[in-house]
Order: sequence, then C-alpha cells, then structure tokens
Amino acid sequence: MKNILVKQAGAIPLGAMLVPILLAFFLPGYSSISQHISEVALLDHPIALIQRAAALITGVSIALFGAWLFLAKGSKFTAVTAVVFGASMISNGVFVMGSPLHGLYGLGFFMVLVPAFFATEVAPVGSPLRNFSMLVALVIMLYLWLMLSGFDPHGLRGLTQRVATLIIFGWYAVASYSLVRGINSSTTRPDKHAVAAG
Repeated sequence: MKNILVKQAGAIPLGAMLVPILLAFFLPGYSSISQHISEVALLDHPIALIQRAAALITGVSIALFGAWLFLAKGSKFTAVTAVVFGASMISNGVFVMGSPLHGLYGLGFFMVLVPAFFATEVAPVGSPLRNFSMLVALVIMLYLWLMLSGFDPHGLRGLTQRVATLIIFGWYAVASYSLVRGINSSTTRPDKHAVAAG
C-alpha cells in the first residue's frame, strides 16, 4: 500500500505543474516567455487559483515521495530534502509572490539537493539513474545561478523557468518509474533457493 506514495510521484508533480504552464499560454496580457509562473497567482483571473492549487498539490506529492524514501529505502538526506522542498512548494500555493513565505524564505533551493542526494543515497552506483540524477542536479544549479547572477535574460526568464520546471519535476517521474520498476522486478524475481530445490 505504501508503494502508492512512490507511484503517485510518477505523474503528479510534473502533471500538476504542466496545467498552469499550458493554461497561461491562453491568458490575456500575460507572457509565458518573459514572466515567471508564480506571477500568474497575482492576476485577477480564475487561472490564478489553479496555479496556486497546482503548486500546493505538487508540494504534497513531493513530500509524500520523500516519506516513501524514508519508509521503504531508509533514506535520510534525500527524504528530508524532498519534504523540505515539498513544503516550499506548498507555501508557493498558499502565499503569493512578494511574500517572504512564498517559497519559505528561499527553501525552494532544496530542489537541487533532492536529485543530488538521491544519486548518492538511493540510485545504484554506476547506474543510468544515478548519472541522470547528478546531471539534473547540475542543470538545476546552473539555472539557480542564472537567476541569482542576473544572467537569466529578463525577456526570456519565463521561458528558461519553464524549461527548468520540466527538468526539475520531470526528474520525479523518471525516479518514480525507476523505483517502481525495481520494486516490481524484485517481487517477481524467482527465489534462488526455491529454484535450486526444484
């Protein structure tokens, strides 16, 4: 039953974030190329509530993913960082841009630690999943550096954020799928002793 916690992460984080991203393309007076996703919540439009709900749902999903990592894998660092990042996403849905509680005072930066710790704590050594997770962590770091340094082009900051969003939340889909596949293969693999006895 607890495997539902990891299975849901295969669809919910990325799926929930895709909803406001796609709807924003049809929002009058809003530019998905130059404006951040959180700016949708500042508008007097029904999509603003959808955007906030999507962030909240995404945060809960990621926190549950972290809980599964702790319960099923005994992961500590990945689980804690996932829960913290999930909490920051929940706050993105509760508080709008401009409030220090939007992102919980910058705790959203924990997003880079989730795939990084996952690569060292959960993914098998030398596996494609480990390499992919490290690559995603690097890409997230580069994106955060672009934002902090001011090198993220102002006229394209909405586009770069959306590309980063697909990578950040797409990682959860890949990680979840890989973990579920590992669970299924371990439960269907025949017992060596039983085979030998037969």
